[in-house]
Amino acid sequence: MNQHPVSIYRKLGVEPVVNCGSSRSFYGSSVMSDPVREAIVSASLDYVIMEELAEAIGQRLAAITGAEWGTVTAGSSGGLALAAAACVAANDPLRMLRMPQSFHGEQRVVLTPKGQRFAYDQALRLVGASIIEVATMEEFRVALRELHVVAISIFGERDAAAPIRFDDILPVARAAGVPVLVDAASEPLGYPETWTARGADLAVYSIGKLIRGPAAAGLLLGRKDLVRAAWFNGPPHQGFARAMKIGKEEMVGAIAAVEHWFSRDHEAERRSWRRRLEVIRDHLRPINTLRLDLSELVGGVPRLKVDWSQCQPELSFLELRAELLARRPRILIDDYGGSDSSTMLNPFALRDGEEVLVAEALHEAFSAVRPIVSPPPVTEVDVSGEWVAELQFANGPARHRLRLRRQGNEISGAHLAPGSEVDASGTMKGGGFELQAFHMVEGNTVSYRFVAQECSTARIAGFVEMGAAASHTKGPTTYGQFGAVQFHAVPAPEGLSPARG
Repeated sequence: MNQHPVSIYRKLGVEPVVNCGSSRSFYGSSVMSDPVREAIVSASLDYVIMEELAEAIGQRLAAITGAEWGTVTAGSSGGLALAAAACVAANDPLRMLRMPQSFHGEQRVVLTPKGQRFAYDQALRLVGASIIEVATMEEFRVALRELHVVAISIFGERDAAAPIRFDDILPVARAAGVPVLVDAASEPLGYPETWTARGADLAVYSIGKLIRGPAAAGLLLGRKDLVRAAWFNGPPHQGFARAMKIGKEEMVGAIAAVEHWFSRDHEAERRSWRRRLEVIRDHLRPINTLRLDLSELVGGVPRLKVDWSQCQPELSFLELRAELLARRPRILIDDYGGSDSSTMLNPFALRDGEEVLVAEALHEAFSAVRPIVSPPPVTEVDVSGEWVAELQFANGPARHRLRLRRQGNEISGAHLAPGSEVDASGTMKGGGFELQAFHMVEGNTVSYRFVAQECSTARIAGFVEMGAAASHTKGPTTYGQFGAVQFHAVPAPEGLSPARG
């Protein structure tokens, strides 16, 4: 195991983890392969004219992926933003420098099949476009006729289950002259590149995940004119995406990663991943109340679902996660695809031998005799009524409302935020309560978890944990990703608006 980066992290006071939670950005993406590290070091030793480097990279990516052209972007999300910029402004500087403003009063629209909104489509909205879902080919044709459609966005891994699919959309989009962009960030890169070979104009991939390249790098592949236009909209140029800067080191490292990707024995890797999960599964099998199920992700990565609801019914996912992170070495489990009493183990990020550490840690956790802890007595305060809550954001307080009804130890009601009102529910706990509310914003579920630590008939105070997730990324990690702010609430006078104040 390479100790150099570990010592760097520890010098900063950060303890690394044994990662069986996959190559998510939350966990630092993946560990770069040796050829990538060597390429990055080599690139850091010299100066280069970036236009010449981009031209060489475009040619090289065309040769090794089979696409017309390619460019390296600041992650796959940066690739989406640059692709959208190319579709809107191309390489016309009068348009490039005005984005995201409207050029002639037009209302830009990106169309996507219903159910394909995803966590990173905000990158498409950066160019001033709205995203509209269409459920039928008739809706799609009407939208193309009546709206200013700048692109069609396809979420590649969901295409097979979409109400209208890529193959249905492509000929109609081509006839209308509207580019088709595919987000394939989580998919394995094939030769020839899958989506452009099928007719897509543009496709985006992550470099820092399966391909084991620089964590902050992505690939934009496709039509040469559009990919080159995307490059001109991005760094080092002084235009729309200058903020999405990527350096010569990441660009060269990304090429090395793609070259190494096509030389790797993927079948051997898949066998190795499966063996690691089988070691964990076999170590846990003697605990016969555990449910252990193997499945497979896109890209051939297997997963082991571990369900402990029968053997440790009182143990929550968050409690188990905290226990494993408190160990040395620290073990990280993930919440994607799991539940409050289950998790999906992903072997992609495990080094040789680490599967044994994971197996032993889980066996110890699931075999432990846990003392029965009596919860603290619940407050008798009746919080029923309407409350004005102030949330202390960095730019000042925001006024929300909580409409609550207590029945026993259960709470129901509503959370009224500026521009949004949703149902809320929760439980009285100790001297306060926990209340959960979910709002919808641009295809994302936005979570507010109110934790009241002080509770009386005149005042409620505590903190609010916040986050957001698309339908495929829901879990404690994403639902807490925006951190927490303090809040306090007082009974609402009649007629008070929940507007920001």
